[in-house]
Amino acid sequence: MTILLGDSWRRTVLVVEDALTTRCILEKFFGRAGCNVVQAPDPDTALKRLKTTPIDAVILDLYLAHHRSGLEVLEQMRLEERYSNIPVVILTGADEVASTERAIIRRHGAFLLYKRLGFQEVVNRLEQIITPAAA
Repeated sequence: MTILLGDSWRRTVLVVEDALTTRCILEKFFGRAGCNVVQAPDPDTALKRLKTTPIDAVILDLYLAHHRSGLEVLEQMRLEERYSNIPVVILTGADEVASTERAIIRRHGAFLLYKRLGFQEVVNRLEQIITPAAA
């Protein structure tokens, strides 16, 4: 498994996912990759975590429970200067994402990944987008 950072500084990743099992699996993968993980089951909790914890990257589930979306968090983040440069990876279990949703993701500088690719691919993408920030 790759290590995201040297031993002197661990990155903190916010995982926004409504499925507890998936949140825990992501926490395990990111922990092994050298990250601290903060979890949020919904957009409201995610936005609270952003205000109270220094976050280096965000993993957002695209489709959350109760007809909510990770795009809510992404759009709110990009409205505030202090969160505008935090790297974001959007995850989805869907086979296809609507073109309007893909356009929102691109416009806000986020990356789209499909869960079917596996969680190691998510860790690899996260390493690509946050390691340069550590340099």
